[in-house]
Amino acid sequence: MKQKVWTIRILAVFLAVMAAGTVVSRAADSVLVARVSVKKPERGRLTYSCEGEGCVAFAREEQIFLWPDMQAEQVAEPGSRVKAGECLVQFRQEYLEQLIEKKELELAQLELQVRQQQVSAREPMRVPASAGAFLAMEEAVRGLEGARQKESEARNAYESFIQTPVSEEPEDVQESGRWEAKKQELETALREAQAGVEEAEQTLNQAQNEKELADKEDAVQDANAANAAEAAGLGAAASQVQAEAAKLELKRLYSYRESGGKILAQSDCTVLQAGLQPGAVTTGSEVFVIGYGGFRLKGMIKEEDRSNIKPGAQVKVSLETGKDLETSIETLETGVTKEAGSSAGLSGTEDGEASETGTAWYGTLPEYAQVQGLESFTWTMEISSAKEYEQIIPLSALRENVTGAYCLALSEEEQMLGSVQVAKRVPVRVLEKDKKSAAVASTLRDTDKIIVSSEKYVEEGDRIRIKE
Repeated sequence: MKQKVWTIRILAVFLAVMAAGTVVSRAADSVLVARVSVKKPERGRLTYSCEGEGCVAFAREEQIFLWPDMQAEQVAEPGSRVKAGECLVQFRQEYLEQLIEKKELELAQLELQVRQQQVSAREPMRVPASAGAFLAMEEAVRGLEGARQKESEARNAYESFIQTPVSEEPEDVQESGRWEAKKQELETALREAQAGVEEAEQTLNQAQNEKELADKEDAVQDANAANAAEAAGLGAAASQVQAEAAKLELKRLYSYRESGGKILAQSDCTVLQAGLQPGAVTTGSEVFVIGYGGFRLKGMIKEEDRSNIKPGAQVKVSLETGKDLETSIETLETGVTKEAGSSAGLSGTEDGEASETGTAWYGTLPEYAQVQGLESFTWTMEISSAKEYEQIIPLSALRENVTGAYCLALSEEEQMLGSVQVAKRVPVRVLEKDKKSAAVASTLRDTDKIIVSSEKYVEEGDRIRIKE
């Protein structure tokens, strides 16, 4: 009986100790084990939230490039309303007249230069060197012909004389001596005539050489004269082109004079941008921008949002006057100017102002919206991704380290005190993100629970408890 009582007492003490241990264990768990919030991965699309600033813009805008090389006297200020026929820009007349006078003098000088070069292009008058050499050669030819004639006559006289018989009788000795003397005289005359021929031939050869050299000199002179004439002709043509350009420039300046040096508005409009200040001299690159034809909404798009925004998307707009409205995007335009320091989209040229270009969306201004024009606004929109993803998890569940991206999922493990919940690492590959969620590819199942928040930092293998 006693033994039974002791057994009951021991069992009671054991149960009490176990109950106390359970209480202590649960109390320790409530302090040491992190409580977490979980969520299952879902199939769906990402949502991109975009926002920005904009202004109520004119339905039509026109760029007016200002006349070059003109000095501005009066300029319509940005934001001013100008009626049809009124002046947008007034240029200084005195400056224009000085330009005209200068250009007229330049044209007169160019025309004189053309005439001078045209005269230079004419080939110069000269007597060819070969003309004198030709005359000398003709004279040498005639001299050679005369020498040959004399040589022929001397030869004929000599040959005729030596063929005359001479008496060999003693009493004809005196006659023989006269014959011999005559023979020598004729021989001397023949030799002199032959020498004359040789001299005449040398003279002719020299004259021919001089003629050939003179021909070459004339050819060089002709080529040089032709080159000089061609160069002068090209110079005259170049000066003529410059003169024609000066005439066109004068025609332009005359048209400015006829218009009174004014650029007028062709219709009622509002000045959006003035490309210069009074007193500035234009370069031809200054642009005057005017707006007319009603209003539309113009929103500037941030660089990171450009690829997500498409025509047709719905936009929520909050005007600076406090009015809220909705519209849809009709068109997108790149290279649109966004003027810094001017919420209405107007731009002057004051120091410190700057402008930059980007992408803008344009939408219709609802009929119920009563605006004064050129009001600024803020806008927001949400856009679903074109692709539907199998697994989308909150960004708060996504973790990354040197080994890659992963998330922590809820896992059951058996321990001494029973089944417990622990954090298990699951590698993921990030496909795309928005500002709240990430589309991933992983081994997660649609029934798995992933940790999205925790009261304390949790790592792989840590015990966790789901918040009730």
